Amino acid sequence: MGKGPAKILVVDDEILICELLDEFLSMIGYQVTTTTKGQEAISKFEEINPDVVMLDIKMPKITGIEVLRKIKEINSDTIVIMLSAFGDSNIVRESLQIGANYYMEKPIDLEGLKNILVTLQESKK
Repeated sequence: MGKGPAKILVVDDEILICELLDEFLSMIGYQVTTTTKGQEAISKFEEINPDVVMLDIKMPKITGIEVLRKIKEINSDTIVIMLSAFGDSNIVRESLQIGANYYMEKPIDLEGLKNILVTLQESKK
């Protein structure tokens, strides 16, 4: 982790989820960037080099799994939390094998998310 607040990139095709996470994560001290498109997520990832990426699995055009693969190619150390409203165990397993650090089902438990972020960041130090 660099100096200043940790940077989080939120990627979800549902604008309301982006807004909710932006508001919550900003309130607890993170620097947040959001996008609703997978392709844009990759360019934003390269641009801001976030500490954490929160990534929806099911998105149009380019899936969360494809975005995860690209992110891990660019920087394998980035913490990635996969998000999904559908608990498909095969997709969850695949994302963890590719290198996702954690998986959360929607609706997102914000207190749980806060605890996960603290735990994941502590383990990176």
